[in-house]
Amino acid sequence: MTIGQRLKEERERLGFTQPSFAELASTTKKSQIDYEKDLTQPKANYLASIAEAGADVNYIITGKRINKSQNCDLDNGYDGFSVVPVFADVMISAGHGSMVEDHCEPTSYMAFRNDWIRDRGFLLKDLCVYIARGDSMSPTIDDKEPILTHRSEDDKIPQDGHIYVIRNGENHWVKRIQKQLDNTLLLISDNKTYPPMRLDLETAHDVEILGKVVNSSKNFY
Repeated sequence: MTIGQRLKEERERLGFTQPSFAELASTTKKSQIDYEKDLTQPKANYLASIAEAGADVNYIITGKRINKSQNCDLDNGYDGFSVVPVFADVMISAGHGSMVEDHCEPTSYMAFRNDWIRDRGFLLKDLCVYIARGDSMSPTIDDKEPILTHRSEDDKIPQDGHIYVIRNGENHWVKRIQKQLDNTLLLISDNKTYPPMRLDLETAHDVEILGKVVNSSKNFY
């Protein structure tokens, strides 16, 4: 595979379109297309920007993925799988926010392949599954769809274009995030019939980014 082909593979693995991926690196859709067709080569500042979004730049350039398994907390699991707790009673709204109770216990567990977890450098202790409610993130996330969320400290730092689970008091949302020039965040619904919601982390009370959504019926990371 060429650099352009590997770049396209990483973009699709992260769940970005060509325009949204280009926007992450402050470039144009045409430049993104040219990179993926190997008509031009991406510059260092472009690669640094997409690395912040989770792209494996070493793989794009060399064709070899960075081994992240040294930081993994997995054992061999059962037949190469490990189980992740599911909090089905925690209502994560894709609409205008859902009320939840604190101190919820897992209602069940879902199995994920250990090699899939290792390849992304995730820690099993930081993974959990919530159930999305509503249609405002459709077609990306459907009503009652399980969403795998990684809750490391790094994943609580918002990055443009990614989908997060956000708590505001007793309300919980799953939304795509876009940073604004005034340091506020726009909580964006993929279903465009829902308007964006503005959130100021500096002035809002009892607000927390719980983690980044990394998988539903498709991979986001």
